[in-house]
Amino acid sequence: MDSLTFWVLVFFGAFTLYRLISRRATTPKARVTAMLRQYHAFERTGLSEQESLLRLLATRRGWKNLPHRFLGEIVSRLRSKEDVMRFVSVSEDYRYNQEHYPGIAARTDLNEAMAEIACLWAKFGYGFQANGRLKEAEFVQKLALQLQPDRYFTNLPLAATYCETGRYTDALPLFEQGLAQLEKFNNSPDPEKQQWSLAKCLDPDADAKKLRNGYKKMYETCLKATERKSISSVYFLMILDVLC
Repeated sequence: MDSLTFWVLVFFGAFTLYRLISRRATTPKARVTAMLRQYHAFERTGLSEQESLLRLLATRRGWKNLPHRFLGEIVSRLRSKEDVMRFVSVSEDYRYNQEHYPGIAARTDLNEAMAEIACLWAKFGYGFQANGRLKEAEFVQKLALQLQPDRYFTNLPLAATYCETGRYTDALPLFEQGLAQLEKFNNSPDPEKQQWSLAKCLDPDADAKKLRNGYKKMYETCLKATERKSISSVYFLMILDVLC
C-alpha cells in the first residue's frame, strides 16, 4: 500500500469516527445529560432552581440571544427542570429556537407569546396524534398545555389523547375546559379567530364543525365510561358492606 492510499484511508476513517461521535453527542439523551450537568453546576453556586434554569438558557447557544424576560416566562410556566430540558431538546431538534422563537420573543405581551409557542407545539402534537403516535403526542401536548392552559388548542387535543388511551377521568376536565374555550373562541372577533384558528394551531385541513363534533362525542364517551365505573364502584362497596 503506497503512502497516498494509506493517508486517504486514515482520513476517511477519522472522518467516519468524527461523524459517529458527533451524532452520539447530539442525541436527545446526551443533550439532556449535558444540560443536567450544567444545571447542577449553577445550582451548586447557590442559585435557585428557576435561576439555574434561566442561567442555563441564557448561556446556551441558540438561546442566549433571546430576551431574558421571554426565557424567564418559559421557565416559570414549565413545572420542572426535566420539562424545561425536554422543551429545549425538542426545540433544538426541530430548530424552533432559531426559526420561530426570535420572532415570537419580540412580542410585548408574554402571555400572547406563550400562546404562540403553545399553538406551534399543539399543531406538532396533533400531527403525531393523527398518525396514531399517541405516546409522542402526549409528550408534546403536555408541554403545550403547561405553556398556555387557557386555549382550546392545548386542552382538547390532550383530552382526546387521554380518551383514546382509556384515561377517561383525566380527559373529562380537559374536555370541559377546552369545549368552553372553543365556544368562547367561536364568538370572538374575526382577527382573533384568524390568529388562533384550527388551521393554524391544529390541522390546516380541518373542518371546524366536524372537529368540534368529534371532540363532543369523545367527551360523551368519557362521561359514560366514568359513570359506568362509578356505578360499578358503588355495587362493589355494597357487596363489601354485605360481606362485612
